[in-house]
Amino acid sequence: MKSFCCLPIGGEARVKEISAGGVVYRNRDGRLEIQLIRDRFGKITLAKGKLEAEETERQAALREVEEETGIRGAIVAPLSVIRYEYESSERVTVQKEVHYYLVEAGEGSHRAQTEEISGVDWFSPEESWRLQLAEGYDTNDEVLRQALEKLGISTLGHSRPDAAGRFPIWLPGTPIAPFIDHTLLKAEASSADFRKLCEEALLYGFYGVCVNGRWVRQCREQLSGTNVKVCGVVGFPLGAGATRAKAFEAAAAVEDGAAEIDMALSVGKLLEGDYASVERDISAVVQAVQGGALVKVILETGMLTSDQKREACRLAEAAGADYVKTSTGFGPGGATADDIALMKASVSSRMGVKASGGIRDAAKARQLLLAGASRLGTSSGVAIAAGAAGSAMGSESC
Repeated sequence: MKSFCCLPIGGEARVKEISAGGVVYRNRDGRLEIQLIRDRFGKITLAKGKLEAEETERQAALREVEEETGIRGAIVAPLSVIRYEYESSERVTVQKEVHYYLVEAGEGSHRAQTEEISGVDWFSPEESWRLQLAEGYDTNDEVLRQALEKLGISTLGHSRPDAAGRFPIWLPGTPIAPFIDHTLLKAEASSADFRKLCEEALLYGFYGVCVNGRWVRQCREQLSGTNVKVCGVVGFPLGAGATRAKAFEAAAAVEDGAAEIDMALSVGKLLEGDYASVERDISAVVQAVQGGALVKVILETGMLTSDQKREACRLAEAAGADYVKTSTGFGPGGATADDIALMKASVSSRMGVKASGGIRDAAKARQLLLAGASRLGTSSGVAIAAGAAGSAMGSESC
């Protein structure tokens, strides 16, 4: 690995880490084909890895392509350089830089070579772009677009789904259940309780179930082969744990089958104005899941002023999160229509808003959805879906 350490103003340690990779193509019987990798999280991606000692970026790109896919190739042209930051387990800020190249395939056996990869295959240019937009990491969009255009393939008019597709809008008169994360976060809950939770999610058609990390694997196994997602909470409910612990917890949840992560923001740091620390905390979780799960950031709105809520939304988006969320359900207050509207106005269309805390009946659920929420977290999902006012499961929300 090639990395360089420096101490900028304020004495904070930062390490620059350089990686390289490639978009591999071939001409087979007059047909152009693009190589894509499916990683262990089920996402579409490209071959890449860290530079080894004394390697150049070009050498590393070719080595990584061969190690990950079995293909030996030749570099045709440079592509994008992707840059981002994350916090390592040693609490060092890592400035990541990934150099990509267009690589023409040569000899080699075409197969997945590492434990991080579940499959490798060839696709037409049109299909490769469709798969990238539907199932790939958005940071790779520009890389693949450049590669296709260098090969004479235009992607004009084809882009990622808009916010309406990613964050559906509830319409009055339509079911509420598909917007609900059915939640169970009680310390005393048993395996039988989580089996019931999953059975209810399937019966009522809830979007997902939200549970503590200890129960993610059980729920994922029970819901395997269905459309119901599993969400694991991180740093819950206080958000006061070490950043590296949150990152580890998030990665473990994804490994166990979580498709979404709901992380508690470091409220104390936000209240004292240490915004850089808050952003790094969120970014560490985003980087830990490696695009294998959506990340929602819980603001705990009952503790914040309007300006602090706006700042928290800004930090969550800057750190790469996918959602902002009102409350844990364990703090003061709960979701309000005013907070949903404020949060919706504080983020771009690439982010969703989740309402949670005190959502116990269908009337409150409808109010929050009309205010702009694209997801509801509640343990009263059965009562809401049935149109009742309350639930025997209590009022906890995720």
